[in-house]
Amino acid sequence: MGVYIDMEMPTDGSCIQIVIDDDGKVYPDIEKCIMKMGSIAKALPVPPHGRLIDQDAILREIIHGDYPNQWIDKNELLRLFRNAPAVIEAEEGE
Repeated sequence: MGVYIDMEMPTDGSCIQIVIDDDGKVYPDIEKCIMKMGSIAKALPVPPHGRLIDQDAILREIIHGDYPNQWIDKNELLRLFRNAPAVIEAEEGE
C-alpha cells in the first residue's frame, strides 16, 4: 500500500523532511508531531491499484475530439483509455 500526501512539492532544489502520524496528519518535524501541533498536510493511504489515469484528459478528448457522429467506436475508446496520461503508475505486480 502506498501513501498520498496532499501538499506541494518543494521547488528550486529545496527539500523538506516530514513526519506522518498514525492519524494521517503530516508534521514538519518530530517534536511538532509528538505535541500534535502545526500539522502541515494530510496523508492518505492508497490501496493496491492498477495505473491511475487522468479521467479529465479522456473527457476532454471525447468532448473536443474529431467524432463527427457523436459516437465513439469501442476500439477508439479503448485507445483513449490506454493512452490516457497516468497520474500514478500501477503498483508492481498489478
